[in-house]
Amino acid sequence: MKQQQTVNVDLSKATTVECESCSNKTFKQTMILKKISAIISPTGQETLVPVGVFACEKCGHVNSDLVDAETSL
Repeated sequence: MKQQQTVNVDLSKATTVECESCSNKTFKQTMILKKISAIISPTGQETLVPVGVFACEKCGHVNSDLVDAETSL
């Protein structure tokens, strides 16, 4: 059985993420829907895949560094 390691991180030394668009510092979780073509889908059918991202609570912008390159808008 694996033992869990406890890691203590001082969040006062961490950088607070700001919205690239309006400099707001609060975000909400939302979804991007990616459409997978039937040609590359493992099922052979067109598929929608939800991808969780964080959007600014004030203006709705999704920072580019919060979206993986593979899931870019």
